[in-house]
Amino acid sequence: MNDGIIWFCCLAILVIGMIFGISLDSSSETLDSLYKVFGIVSGIGALLTVIVAISALRTWKHQFSHAERFKAFKELDRIALDCISNIEQYWGVFKDEYFFLNTPKYYQDHSQAKKEKMDLFWKSKDRYRLNVDYAQSLLSAKEQKEFKYTYGHFDTKVHEIINGITNSYNNLEGEDRHEGLIKVEADVLNLKIDLKESLRKFRGQ
Repeated sequence: MNDGIIWFCCLAILVIGMIFGISLDSSSETLDSLYKVFGIVSGIGALLTVIVAISALRTWKHQFSHAERFKAFKELDRIALDCISNIEQYWGVFKDEYFFLNTPKYYQDHSQAKKEKMDLFWKSKDRYRLNVDYAQSLLSAKEQKEFKYTYGHFDTKVHEIINGITNSYNNLEGEDRHEGLIKVEADVLNLKIDLKESLRKFRGQ
């Protein structure tokens, strides 16, 4: 219910009161009728007040829920992309280690660098686990069934990419490695696109 309707109702009550106040004299019978009229008007006013209050409460709840939902899914989107970025940095250590030209390496200790990147990955993945639980609590029962990127699904996807990276460098060579890394690159891109589309659908924008 908008402000215009609320003001109209208030004004209508005032006008009704003024009309009866002007048209009726002060006899005892008239006063009795006047009391009855104002009793009815008061009842209508109380009813309108309740309706306005309920409408305002529903509007507030809807706005609050929408704002919380938008904020929760926006934050989940940021955390998910941060997690994927940590995977890409982990991959970057392999690229530096296996770079075929005889040039100085960016990382002095590749094993330590891989460990550090994986530590960042695990932390960001754990943040996703905590935040996705809250985000899902803001969805309806029907939406929860349709929600794709639960923690389990996201965990599976990111570990498939990590396994693809390590397997390509540790177990494959030549053209096989090249094809394996092409698949990894495609998997990363597809995950980013699909994840963003899914989360934006549920956050409402």
